[in-house]
Amino acid sequence: MTCYLPSLLLVVLLFVSGGHSLNCYSCIMNTNNTACNVGGPTTCPLASQDTCATILFYQGSFYIVTKQCVSKAICDAAKEFEGITANEAKLSTTCCQSDGCNVNAAPRPVGAAHVTLALLGVAISVVVSRALV
Repeated sequence: MTCYLPSLLLVVLLFVSGGHSLNCYSCIMNTNNTACNVGGPTTCPLASQDTCATILFYQGSFYIVTKQCVSKAICDAAKEFEGITANEAKLSTTCCQSDGCNVNAAPRPVGAAHVTLALLGVAISVVVSRALV
């Protein structure tokens, strides 16, 4: 019986998950989605961070992208700001829950390339600070 014990323990360990940490692409206020993905996805530091978020502020073809690990509740809350526009600048939030799923979550919008950076900076600060709370 004792010779089967190590094998039994190995089988049990295969079915017991120690928890899987999500891996998301992460960057703050980047103007290039490709540059934002350099280095690959990183492991989310907290177990409660079960969602990869991409927050995109754009006007015409110019955008600022932020990608990070957040909880689903925070990502869903950030989506409530969608549709708010100022000087034709818009906000878009994408939430997903699989490893590396936010790699292409920041498509390049089309149109004119004029943005009020001060307004975008304030808006990004608000969304990021809410996500970190």
